[in-house]
Amino acid sequence: MNSLKTKILIFLLTFSLLSCKDNKEKRKEIVSEKIELFSEKQTEWNNLTNRILKNQFVNSNLGKGIYPTDLEQSLSAELIENGIKLITVRNDSECKEVEYATEWTEYPIGTLYLTWTTCGNLKQTEKEFHQSDSSFIEVFGIGNNWLIWTDSDFI
Repeated sequence: MNSLKTKILIFLLTFSLLSCKDNKEKRKEIVSEKIELFSEKQTEWNNLTNRILKNQFVNSNLGKGIYPTDLEQSLSAELIENGIKLITVRNDSECKEVEYATEWTEYPIGTLYLTWTTCGNLKQTEKEFHQSDSSFIEVFGIGNNWLIWTDSDFI
């Protein structure tokens, strides 16, 4: 009986590990597609980001999650149309950052974040940069201060 339990456990563990590898490759493929789509509209994203950084409501709520519906109609509509469910902004003399939480993906990605930043490790924003650690976070550089990061933690 113990032998059967051991075999079943080994099978489940092996299947889980293989499944994770497939998901990682699928994530990379999906993110590559999103980067390609983003690159086609990068000028529009740059303009949207500049408008957000100048917005009075945003600047009075720095560091807080802001829903598109919290903003004026034209900005709200543009965010919603682009599949953005939440933004978080940092805007000071040393560091400017707009992080867009998107509704662009489902499992195996989890949540995909599009970020424009002048903060921290700018190497992460370099085109074709990729970082994956043992956690559920992966970072993909797009170039021109843009990156995409994914959080695949199912919790």
